[in-house]
Amino acid sequence: MDKIFLIEDNPDHALLITKGLASDGAEVIYYPDGQSALGFLEKEKQPENLPVLVMLDLKLPGMDGFEILQRIRSNSRCKRIPVVMLTTSKYKQEINRAYELGASGFVTKSEDFSELLGKLARVKDYWLKTVEKPDAGG
Repeated sequence: MDKIFLIEDNPDHALLITKGLASDGAEVIYYPDGQSALGFLEKEKQPENLPVLVMLDLKLPGMDGFEILQRIRSNSRCKRIPVVMLTTSKYKQEINRAYELGASGFVTKSEDFSELLGKLARVKDYWLKTVEKPDAGG
């Protein structure tokens, strides 16, 4: 079963996003902060336990999405995992910075639930069904 890690501090957003991503054999594993997700990613030795996709909020308590993205990209076992920023931000400088740090995509959360579900379905289909995945674990 494909694992998607969702790093999102807003529990209401997390619930909606999880509903939009959890189908077709995908398991969404929710982390309310970056530190807990990084703790798992940095300690996990089994490639099959790593996610095939990380959905990462930008505005998080403690460590922001940019810092988490940098840590994921600096981890040799995780650097190939697609990381899609999923945030309310539309600031060009934040979008540019995310891509400069190695984000695989940048999606803005829509306030319209059906529009958000459509975006999530397209992201999931692209990363889980359309593109070829590299070997797990770098």
